[in-house]
Amino acid sequence: MSKISTATLALITAILSGGVALAHPQLQTSAPSAGATTTAPKQISITFNEIVIPQFSGIEIKDKAGRAITTGKSTVDPADKKRLVVPVKEELSSGEYKVDWHAVSDDTHRVKGTYSFSVTR
Repeated sequence: MSKISTATLALITAILSGGVALAHPQLQTSAPSAGATTTAPKQISITFNEIVIPQFSGIEIKDKAGRAITTGKSTVDPADKKRLVVPVKEELSSGEYKVDWHAVSDDTHRVKGTYSFSVTR
């Protein structure tokens, strides 16, 4: 192999293997789940594909009118550090709620997303 093709091969290998190092936390499951109709939850839990840092991760819940719902401090489940748990501090009435979440993992990349669920009585 020539020096140029060896260097090119090394560069391509570095780029392809670098994708693993650049992974970001991805939402795997949530409770209540996206699109679910449920009774008023006492907490929201979101599970990611990697460990998240609770100090830099959290959620905001809003009702259909856009009013923010009071939540507690974000923590991780001691049994599963990939699961972010946020207590809901007020009773949710019937209706649709939007969850805006953000998460930071050990790679320090911040990701965010949104989903909705409904509460029925």
